Amino acid sequence: MGGTSTPNSGRRYRRSRRLREERHGVVAVIGTLLALLVFFALFGIFLTQYVPLWMTDNESQLTAQASTSFAQFKSDVDSQYTLGGPQSYGSPFVISSQGVPLIAQPTQGSLVFLPSTCPGGFYIKGVTVPYVAADAGQPVNPAYCVFINVTESIGPGGSGAYSQSVQTGVLELLLPNRYYTPETFYYEDDAVIQSQSTGYQVMAFPPPLNITSLGGNTSVSTSFLQMYGNASTVLGQGSEEVYSHLRYTDTFTSNGLTVGTTFTPLTFTFTIGTQYPCAWSSFLYKSLSRSGVAPGNITYSTFFDGHATPAIAPVFSSNCFNNNGATTVLSFAVSGVDYATVVQAGIQIGMGVGST
Repeated sequence: MGGTSTPNSGRRYRRSRRLREERHGVVAVIGTLLALLVFFALFGIFLTQYVPLWMTDNESQLTAQASTSFAQFKSDVDSQYTLGGPQSYGSPFVISSQGVPLIAQPTQGSLVFLPSTCPGGFYIKGVTVPYVAADAGQPVNPAYCVFINVTESIGPGGSGAYSQSVQTGVLELLLPNRYYTPETFYYEDDAVIQSQSTGYQVMAFPPPLNITSLGGNTSVSTSFLQMYGNASTVLGQGSEEVYSHLRYTDTFTSNGLTVGTTFTPLTFTFTIGTQYPCAWSSFLYKSLSRSGVAPGNITYSTFFDGHATPAIAPVFSSNCFNNNGATTVLSFAVSGVDYATVVQAGIQIGMGVGST
């Protein structure tokens, strides 16, 4: 008495099974798409929010490491020429940041050493005209010369005027940060300058320039450093070793001139040719204003077209200007100086392991 199956019932069973399978397939596809949408949403948040924060932190660490490297390099050089040794020092400079694995490449800096050259050399007293007296010891073409000049009206031992001019050379690290603020570190005349733009420059580590007036006695001490060697540029990742080799160091002192019971103090003139006048002018202005020297004994000057001109007041204040990358020459003179010390040193720069 059992029932018999008909062809239609078999077809209905197969149709219902296919419908159930198709529904399961649609659910699986929709689930996969939703999972992908969630993944890409989270990945987008990671790329737009987390990666910039990560790279900002990496580039901030690179900037801090660069500052530390220059501080260590300056300390090593100071020890070399003040203590007379050791003859060679090596300082590592980190030139690239960390990256984000598989996502962001490290930020690569460029380390550049340029032994400065002065086209045409320097003006020579008694030879160059028409600005012989004013410009002795100044570069013929100051727009392309990074230099320092120190002049004393009374030289060592009561001799005649003493003057020294050297091309300082520069060591520069450019950090083209993509997330953190781009930075440039610049080492010249034993001073480290940090710059974020032409309008923001600071003297990160100042040179050994000391001017004091105490108890009626005025003293000045300074040093000027010449760096020479082969021009070099390093690009890449990791770090680069920079070597400083001491070649010479001399110290010159002057106590004015004493004839019988008459003492004649000297006039000390300091001149710097730099591409970073904002940092230098602020430093020089603060050094002089805190020295205790009477304002009447200080004269400011700047140089244009190779001859001396009275300085524009903002040049030696916080409202300085940068001459579009060309060299700006800043100068000051202190009269009534009782004692002056000048240390002159020469350092040869080499990059890479085993450099000489």
